[in-house]
Order: sequence, then structure tokens, then C-alpha cells
Amino acid sequence: MLFKVILISYGWFEVDFNRSCVLTNSHYLGCDAPGLLLEALGDLLENKTNDAWLCWQDEPGAYILNLEKQGEKLIVRVYGTDKESMELEHSGASLKEHIAECIYKAEEDFAESVENILDEFALYENGTGRNRYQEHWGDFPNAAYDRARKFLQS
Repeated sequence: MLFKVILISYGWFEVDFNRSCVLTNSHYLGCDAPGLLLEALGDLLENKTNDAWLCWQDEPGAYILNLEKQGEKLIVRVYGTDKESMELEHSGASLKEHIAECIYKAEEDFAESVENILDEFALYENGTGRNRYQEHWGDFPNAAYDRARKFLQS
């Protein structure tokens, strides 16, 4: 899966899946979707769950991202919702209650997809990338990143 961080700018964080689906998250309501994404990947890698639900708050609307691990596959789904972003939890299975139409779906190799996402976040782990991340978004999610990286390598 092609995963790219395409924007980190003064409280906005945008990612792109396979040059087909862009998700934008605002930090206005305190939702750290990038950090939650890394935590979800760690949970999937550790087999704590096979299904993760995350909110990407795009003022005032939102999208719901579902990551599902099925064997060696990662299924990525992005749903619209008719809820305002402030009405939604930042993560958790309760988000399923608020999904509308599926606007994007991809089935990818699990390990390759996780590695691609972690490689993209590695650009912000140190140096000028980290400075940009922290200046425009907040603290880099070291614990979640390191946990996912460790389990991917094992």
C-alpha cells in the first residue's frame, strides 16, 4: 500500500492512501489521529485486536477509518458519516454506529502495508522532520511508533 503524509501544517494533518483517498485531521478538538493510527497498528501487530476504528476529524465533518487484519491481509475502509466531528469518539468500536457510505476500500498485504506506514512516519522521527511535526502538530508519538516498529521487526 502506498501511504503518504502529504501535509502537516499548523494543526492540520493529511494522509493519502494509494493516491486514492486523502484524509485530513484537525487538531482543534484534540484528536491525534496520526498517533491513534500508530497505536492501532501496534494492536493489530500484537494480535490484541483484528479490527481498529479511528475518527479523522475534518472540521466540521469527519471520516471513520477502519483497519481490519484478516490473516496476511490488511483491509482499509474509509466511511463517511453524517455526524459532526465533535459528536464522535476519537477511536473505538462505537464509531461503527455512525458510519455511512464506504468511500474507499483496499485490501493489501498486512506486513508490507504496516512497514510502508511506519517508513513514512520515520521521516518525522528525528531531525528537521521531527521539528516540523512538533511545530505544526504536536509531540511525535514515540511510544506507539516504537512499539509498532518493534513488533513488525520480530
